Amino acid sequence: MTRTFTYDALPQERVHFGKSVREVLGDEVERLGAKRVFVATSKTLHEQTGAISLIATSLKTKIAAIYHGIAEHSKLDGVLDAVRAAREAKADLLVGVGGGSIIDGLKVVQLALGENVETKDQLLALANKRHTKPTPIRQIAIPTTLSGAEVTPAGGATDEAQGRKLGFMNPFLVPRVVIYDPALGALTPEWLWLSSAIRGVDHCCEGFLAKSATHVYDAGLIHALSLFSTSLRRTKNVPGDPFARIDSQMAAYLACTNSSRAGSGASHGIGYILGGRYGVHHGHSSCVMLPHVLRWNETTTAERQKTLAASMSRTNLAGAVAELITDLGLPARLRDVGIKETQLSAIAEEAAKNPVVLSNPRPITGAGDVMEILRAAW
Repeated sequence: MTRTFTYDALPQERVHFGKSVREVLGDEVERLGAKRVFVATSKTLHEQTGAISLIATSLKTKIAAIYHGIAEHSKLDGVLDAVRAAREAKADLLVGVGGGSIIDGLKVVQLALGENVETKDQLLALANKRHTKPTPIRQIAIPTTLSGAEVTPAGGATDEAQGRKLGFMNPFLVPRVVIYDPALGALTPEWLWLSSAIRGVDHCCEGFLAKSATHVYDAGLIHALSLFSTSLRRTKNVPGDPFARIDSQMAAYLACTNSSRAGSGASHGIGYILGGRYGVHHGHSSCVMLPHVLRWNETTTAERQKTLAASMSRTNLAGAVAELITDLGLPARLRDVGIKETQLSAIAEEAAKNPVVLSNPRPITGAGDVMEILRAAW
């Protein structure tokens, strides 16, 4: 466990916990010297809540455009439309308000603007490569879920034509500033807030059990899991408790900051396929896959799993995670999220070739191993 390694710090300048957008967004935009702000958000937040009115009040005449065409899973067509809209608006700063799809989508927009992308083919050519050149425009992220996209230097987007998730990577894609406002989090539908948190739990578990785990990452992952275990149940029981939401936001930050460096495994890898090809929400994919992947991995990671279970005041990790999912009223089976038994074979074949699945701590030797996990989850 003790070994030499290099910690790559990312160019993220400030993270505000528990502060309101009204309190800090205007000052941050002023500090960054921005004059024309491109705001991206979801259609739901734009049309059914007061979130964007709050943003508009904070930024006033500095808003150059408000865009709500980036769909769940950051589908490329919507992302490319956002690139065109941001270019037409002559934006000098991006502000993402929403879940991981919005924040990840804006990362791809940021990279595309820096590379003068105009077509889908040009955008596809940037995928699954490591870019390092500083981008001329950056993002302020205001997350309203607990997926953790706001702390990573990679953005995921879905090519619907191929039914697969693509990665866009550059250290400068990490948002320059993050604002965790619990009041905006309270606007998120309960199922989305809680299921995105299980994505964070997935980050904790797979990051801690990953082959590249270190003592530096372990501390944050263990504490994040403990925070999730208590704060999510408080939010379920008392939705108006802002302190529970702040604890969950802190947990999301710790979980994804550390797991993005440590690595992940079969739950994440299978989840990318469930989302990209079958439209399963990322949080729900973790709900239905994580406990079963943990059970399958026990022969290789039993002692490490005991340490994580203890942070949830339990002795068995898979059981503790499954209990949390049940307590939160979230789906627990693949059939509960629309996956048919006849689809399992195709999922297993694709997953057995996925590099994230192949990084699993217990080696995946073929589609048969994946099928064993999927059958348990179905």
